[in-house]
Amino acid sequence: MENKLEKKTIVKRCVGIITFWLILLLVLGRVYDVLSWKDGSGDYYTSVETFYGLDEDVVDVLFLGSSHCYCSIISSRLWDDYGIAGYSLSISGQDFVSSYYWLKDALKTQKPKVVFLEMYYAGFNGYAAEGNLYRNVLPYHISPNYVQMVRDIIDDKSGSIQIESGMVEEEDRSSFLAKWPIIHTRYREIQYQDFMGPDILYMGFSALIDGMRHSPITWTTDGNEPYEGDETLEIEEEKWLRKIIELTKANEIDLCLFLAPMTVSREDQMRMNYVGELAEEEGIPFLNFVDLRDELKIDPEQDFLDGGHVNYKGGSKVTDAIGRFLVQNFNMEDHRGDKKYDLWVQNSATREHEFNAFKLQESTELRYILDYAAYAADYTFILSTEGDYFRETDYLADQLMLFGIKEEFEEGGGIWIIENGKVTWRTNAETGDWYMEPDGVDIVLLRSGGTGRTFVNQQECTKVSDGINIAVYDKLLKRVVCTVGFAAEDGYTCVK
Repeated sequence: MENKLEKKTIVKRCVGIITFWLILLLVLGRVYDVLSWKDGSGDYYTSVETFYGLDEDVVDVLFLGSSHCYCSIISSRLWDDYGIAGYSLSISGQDFVSSYYWLKDALKTQKPKVVFLEMYYAGFNGYAAEGNLYRNVLPYHISPNYVQMVRDIIDDKSGSIQIESGMVEEEDRSSFLAKWPIIHTRYREIQYQDFMGPDILYMGFSALIDGMRHSPITWTTDGNEPYEGDETLEIEEEKWLRKIIELTKANEIDLCLFLAPMTVSREDQMRMNYVGELAEEEGIPFLNFVDLRDELKIDPEQDFLDGGHVNYKGGSKVTDAIGRFLVQNFNMEDHRGDKKYDLWVQNSATREHEFNAFKLQESTELRYILDYAAYAADYTFILSTEGDYFRETDYLADQLMLFGIKEEFEEGGGIWIIENGKVTWRTNAETGDWYMEPDGVDIVLLRSGGTGRTFVNQQECTKVSDGINIAVYDKLLKRVVCTVGFAAEDGYTCVK
């Protein structure tokens, strides 16, 4: 009898211990997800993190490289124009060592027809900023590849990191292998999105749609025409470039090299000329968009964020050129209409909404915003009148009639919520407070004596005290994309 009781006690203890460790591992796993390194190429998450959420074998074309790569490639344009499923697995400061290992990890789940490698890092290796090291290393999933990646990057002899800067010493390798010693202090930076997880629709493009230089760039640092001579790469750069070439050949993948449009030094030009010779010897295409700048009509005054990165206009030209090159030289399948690639359809819609958000933010015309509200889907428009708001116009009554807003506007004003071109909620009360949650968005409307305040997700959206206020919430982007007021005393002039 005692033996049975002892056995039961032992079993209970074992079950308790196992349960404790399972719960602890689950808690630590969740804590790690929240604290894990999130930062990067124009957004809170990097494309390498979202890449792990893709279905297997869906990427047609994989793009690798640093910020010069992700600013130049707009995957939604490749999809919209050609049905090509492109993905930019690029991140700030990604050198050839990181590109090689990210490609190795990508090939576990994807078999792209073509890989494009951007050549900015042919000029040097390592990381000039500690953040770039973290961005490239920490998101990588723990695996034998990761262990080898850490060994190759954090190695004084290889020269693949700038040890002389004192950023990372070889003995710190264990911190990277464990990750916890580096990321545990991120609790000071925690944001709401840390708990929500990465946006799977982020496929790498991050150049600002509204990004524009105030002064033109020069194509060369000395202001002269590109230099024709060449200079070999450093041993480390060429070593890892050739390893990438070998890896793509071993997996029967076509490799293409490209240089994004940017200002180049004499030394850069010489190295790119050598890259061209190397590519020709290997039978690899090399698209040098500095040399092709006139053919693509890349504008040094309009197409750049800065001397090294194109904006949306410049990225569109590069992407269009690469799209044409892919269709002309490779047997690319058009996946439009294939449900397996619905993610690219969603990504395209997201990028379209981002572009529309920019146009709404830039507009100063009441007519334009009301016209947009008449046909736009997936938006919530909140229109409110404030104080001495009414002025006779030639167009306002006609536009409001489209939503079914008639005499009530002129007679007493009010608040109207417009969705899909129709009024879904209204009030003409001069005083009151209302709270609602259409599609999960928090809307608070306060009104006293014909003057009020509008809050959307705790963001105040009231701009003028005498006139018309409009707030636009994008249901797809899940954020307020435009808050604007039109002051009546100045003929409905725009106030932002």
